[in-house]
Amino acid sequence: MSRSRSSLAPRITLLNADTFAARVRAHEAFVMGRPGGERGLLRYVVARGVRCDRKRLADADFTGADLTGSTFIGSDLTRVSLYCANLTRCDLRGAQLFRADLRGGTYAGAKLAGANLDQADMRAAVLCIADETLGLKWMGHRTEMAGATANDANMTDAVALGVDFTNCSLRGALLRNANLKNANFTDANLDGVDLTGARLTGVVLKGAIVTNIDMAILQRAGVSLEGCVVDPTPQAIARLNEIRAELEMSETWGKTNGRSGKPACLDGFDLRPARSLFNDQLLAGLTARSAMGVGVDFSGAQLQGAIFDDADLRGANFKGADLRGASFLRAHLTHAIFQDADISPLDQQGGGSRPVRFDGAELTGTGMTRQASFELA
Repeated sequence: MSRSRSSLAPRITLLNADTFAARVRAHEAFVMGRPGGERGLLRYVVARGVRCDRKRLADADFTGADLTGSTFIGSDLTRVSLYCANLTRCDLRGAQLFRADLRGGTYAGAKLAGANLDQADMRAAVLCIADETLGLKWMGHRTEMAGATANDANMTDAVALGVDFTNCSLRGALLRNANLKNANFTDANLDGVDLTGARLTGVVLKGAIVTNIDMAILQRAGVSLEGCVVDPTPQAIARLNEIRAELEMSETWGKTNGRSGKPACLDGFDLRPARSLFNDQLLAGLTARSAMGVGVDFSGAQLQGAIFDDADLRGANFKGADLRGASFLRAHLTHAIFQDADISPLDQQGGGSRPVRFDGAELTGTGMTRQASFELA
């Protein structure tokens, strides 16, 4: 005898704020290995409007949960399951959603600014509510994604009409068959994004990085590429030996304490053809004003007193670099990496010091302020 349809329906559990908080505390104890801990298996719960900020919820299971209007600001939701969950109008700003299962979830009106969605599975996720039969007339709020990271995320079949992806990092993301009508990707990093079958009517790409993607898809959709960063030109690639020569002279200058060689001068260069030649190098006093350095690896480099004014350094890696006294005036540094970099003032001969300068720089996603102070955990 077959079971009735009602017997196959998931069991819905209503939780008040206190009960939900107790379950969260038990999961945090589980994560930290404390006695009495219990993994948060919160499938199909209804807990609307709860406060859950800065909690440790890695690997919790919220499959099918209704968390409408709840807040998870700064919470660790690494590998969490939110499969088919309802997070309408939830506040997830700055949350860690690395490798989270967000398939089929509803995020209309959710705040995801500054969240980390790298490698998240967002297949068929709904980032807005619209009625296709009414000519895509808006029926609800759109997700706020500005400044978020979703590198290598799978957003196949996602509904993201009109969503603001300004300054997002979406390197290697899958957007196959996604509905992106009127979405705003201004200054976003779309390097390696797969747009096969995506709906791109009205998409804004002003200033976006559109390298390593199928440009024919954008051309067929009639998308404007005004101000976009495209793959290096043959002329830029041909200047690779010039860059090498400048770096060699800079190394000589550093090793001889200034008696021979000179600081590298790469003002206006496209540095991307040499993206792997800078790490761990002696580059004190380097100048790269208005240079194109998207994704370039400067990790471990000696860059004391370097000048990167007006350079495009989105996604560049300065991990462990010595940046004492460096200048990044008006530089575009969205999602650049500064972990363990030395950004203290540079002592100068004769007294005094030279601070690192970020005046007018775009620092979204770096964890830093214009005062060159870290805000990283």
